[in-house]
Amino acid sequence: MKNQLLAAAAALAIVTAPSLARAEATQDIAALKVESAALQKQNEQLEQRLKKLEQKQAAQRQKLEAQQQDAARPSPTSFMAADLPFLKGGPASCAPLTLDGPLTFCGITVFGTVDAGVGWVSHGLPENGKNYEGESLINKFTNHPYWGVAQNNLQQTTLGVKGETELLPGLSGVFMASTGINPQSGQLANMPGTLVDNQGLNRSAYSFSGDGGRGGQAFNDQLFVGLASPEFGQLTFGRHRPFSVDLVNGYDPTGGSYSFSPIAFNGQFVQGLGATESARWDDSFKYRVTYGPVHFGAMYKFADGNSGCNYIGTLVSPKTTVQTCYPSHDDAYQFNLGGTYGALELDAVGGVYHQAVVIAGGNSPLSSSQLLGASVFTSNTGIAVNSTGLNANTLQALISDNVGFAVAAKYTWNQFKFFAGYAHDELQNPSNNVGIGAQNDQGGYQLSSVNNAFYAHPKVLQTVWAGVRYAYNPQTDFVGAYYHVSQNQFGTLGQNATCGAATQNAKAAQCAGDLNAGSVYVDYHFTKRFDIYAGMEVSTVSGGIAGGTVSTSGTLTALGFNYYTNWAPVAGARFTF
Repeated sequence: MKNQLLAAAAALAIVTAPSLARAEATQDIAALKVESAALQKQNEQLEQRLKKLEQKQAAQRQKLEAQQQDAARPSPTSFMAADLPFLKGGPASCAPLTLDGPLTFCGITVFGTVDAGVGWVSHGLPENGKNYEGESLINKFTNHPYWGVAQNNLQQTTLGVKGETELLPGLSGVFMASTGINPQSGQLANMPGTLVDNQGLNRSAYSFSGDGGRGGQAFNDQLFVGLASPEFGQLTFGRHRPFSVDLVNGYDPTGGSYSFSPIAFNGQFVQGLGATESARWDDSFKYRVTYGPVHFGAMYKFADGNSGCNYIGTLVSPKTTVQTCYPSHDDAYQFNLGGTYGALELDAVGGVYHQAVVIAGGNSPLSSSQLLGASVFTSNTGIAVNSTGLNANTLQALISDNVGFAVAAKYTWNQFKFFAGYAHDELQNPSNNVGIGAQNDQGGYQLSSVNNAFYAHPKVLQTVWAGVRYAYNPQTDFVGAYYHVSQNQFGTLGQNATCGAATQNAKAAQCAGDLNAGSVYVDYHFTKRFDIYAGMEVSTVSGGIAGGTVSTSGTLTALGFNYYTNWAPVAGARFTF
């Protein structure tokens, strides 16, 4: 009996064991589900807490950044380096300056160049402290050998500041402010001022004078502000170099050297589309953009200043009433297109400048009679009106509407870089008159005698140049260049009759003529900031380019050049920062 009971119990255990195991598993799953739900809820709570902490931390970081920016911003009345956070031991919002790189701090870069040396010219004049171009190119009034300080030989001595700051992702604000200085005198670059300094003097008593695109302004080079984007380009407003100046700086074998390049020395050729004062544009905007190997640019100059009147009468009692005054029409525009293909670089520039100013009589100062008050206004129809006024610190001028274009190329092969270019400029009488008292000149100088009818036919200037730079080693460059400028015969019948005169000084400035110049120099770099150089330019003029002032009847009224060839060796040093 006992054995039977044990067998029955064993059989029951075998039957009920799976059911119990299933019940226990079901209980375990239920418990795990409850535990998982609790953990999920706890995780959600932790994520919410983490999110709140991150938001709080971001707000604190933004507040700290704003405080740092406020601390770094100068007060309206003062700016002291000791106020900047990194100098006070606080958080650094701007990296400190380094000795090897550019002088950049908080997006602001200070830059400049000092370039000076000594030189000799076979035909020169005593130096004028406002002259920034030196005396290498043959000049109308030079009359004797001259030895002395030679300034700005390879590069204009400059002091400037520029900056860029990010406004939005991919968009920055930019600015530039730069000016030219004469290292031999410390004065601001001011070629029109050299003419004022010589007014009323006999030409044998002149200091060196000429005309140029810098008129003694505080920022006589560039002063602009605008926006820049890597994708959409740069648009700026203010005072600019036109694209024609950029082309000379980029494609002249000498890099735009005053002492070795006539197209850099005299902005009339190429840079100013026939008028050297047009080598800087006030009241203008400039747009540039690059897509891959191609770049494009456009710029426009708004009319500014005033265009004076046709007759100022006498400024002593009783005063004569002003007759007709003219609104300003000195607007201008240029376009630029260029690109690169391997080692070849190309650029083209074309544009128009209305009411361009060329100082009359080959960059002549006022005569003694003009300084005492005699003025002549000649309309674009040839009507001349004489008047008397106060002419101190004024200039006489020819006015023209100019149109021109230039193309240039450079090619790099091993240690050689080859350059070539061509420019074509046409000058004709302006569509709108400029009168006495106009302030169209660089630096705001007023115009007294004004001629709007100088060009009986359009004057055509053609300029060709070529050259090579050879990198002898990483420190030494040898440079050679040649330049040729020609003008057509554009005078009246009487003026043109003098073009076959037996002597050069009997020829009119309106006759066909030529300028030729060649230069060679070596440039040795001790460091990337300091170099020394030595070389020479030889320039010659003939025909109308060296001619005198002749009346429409063919009567010589003013002499042309004293001499027709100039030898100009020079040596110097340059420091750039």
